[in-house]
Amino acid sequence: MVSNISHIHPLLVDSLNLMPGSTFKYKDCSQMWQQARRKLVSFILCSVIAITPHSANAQNNSDTYDKNKPLDILLDEKIEYYRQQYPEISFLVLQGGEDLIADVMALDLILGNQPSSLDYEHPQKLREDLMIASANRILLMLQHGLPSASLFKVNNPLDWQAHICVLTINPTEVSADSIRATQNLLDLPREFVEKIPQDFRLQPADYLEFVIDHEVYHCLYSMYVGPQKMSYKTFWAEYNSFLNEQGADAFALGMHINSRHEVPSFAENIMRIRGVALMSGDPDHLTCKALQQIVNIPPKDLAEMSVNEIFDNANRIQKRLTISYDEYIQYLAASVQAMKELGVEALIAEDLRNRIKDTKADPSQVRELVTNTRRFLSELSCEEG
Repeated sequence: MVSNISHIHPLLVDSLNLMPGSTFKYKDCSQMWQQARRKLVSFILCSVIAITPHSANAQNNSDTYDKNKPLDILLDEKIEYYRQQYPEISFLVLQGGEDLIADVMALDLILGNQPSSLDYEHPQKLREDLMIASANRILLMLQHGLPSASLFKVNNPLDWQAHICVLTINPTEVSADSIRATQNLLDLPREFVEKIPQDFRLQPADYLEFVIDHEVYHCLYSMYVGPQKMSYKTFWAEYNSFLNEQGADAFALGMHINSRHEVPSFAENIMRIRGVALMSGDPDHLTCKALQQIVNIPPKDLAEMSVNEIFDNANRIQKRLTISYDEYIQYLAASVQAMKELGVEALIAEDLRNRIKDTKADPSQVRELVTNTRRFLSELSCEEG
């Protein structure tokens, strides 16, 4: 174990120094160093407990569901559930806020020397560059209170799992109340969210569980399916994100129904919100088709599935919905045109607009996107279509 803060990895020091107004100095970090040590000890204990034989079946998914449970306890219990289900993976949750620097220091201690990202295929010579990008992404997510998942392989694990799933999930930022939870997913102004009827908003405990399951899927996918392949194609990252979001949402909703043994109103609300993704300029999170395929499965069948079976089922749905790269470019062109017709042209990134300017949008695809978006939007606002 590293025992001196002067050993903080340069990758993470560089990330800290990128923070606006950063005053990060080694000599001022004694309190944060103690916080980091506590996080490390907690991480080690949780990893050891997760791999002991007697704890392997101590929980099932339904045990974590209690809408009245405090959000921080729900988060802890849900992560503990995944530790038991996947003892070959260590799960580390970072929440940021006042603990931001301590979180980054703890992450450095846990990753050790020369860790590798398992989310993206890369040659060994680019390992450090990719780790810099990964560290900066984690920092950015923590700064803005956004959920994310990253999978790493540590070079010299301290006698525990070599695979580390790093999750950035702050329950208060994500799901403090129904308005915050709904806005976190919807990404529209609070004024609009406040006008959504209470029954159509996302309830805090429901949404937090959905976020945890969604982000864990990304780690499981990198671990058991594989990293994003390398490519020189312009929209390769966006294309893979679009495909992966289908699987992640399918898995999260499958886990949600699995723990409740029914299709709750939450499922319909999630579909409505994902159905208006274009209104926030986010075509990659339009996952209604994947969500609908989960809803079409009898709840009794989902309730009887193991987490591995739900994961495999989500991957099959993702595969069924997979489109080619060229089809994705066509979809982006249609989405851009649809956003223009929906009155949110200002949300179209200039870079995106320029890169697809020579691709002609399919009128029928544009019409479908506009019609569906307006339908879901009218349902959320309780207006006649």
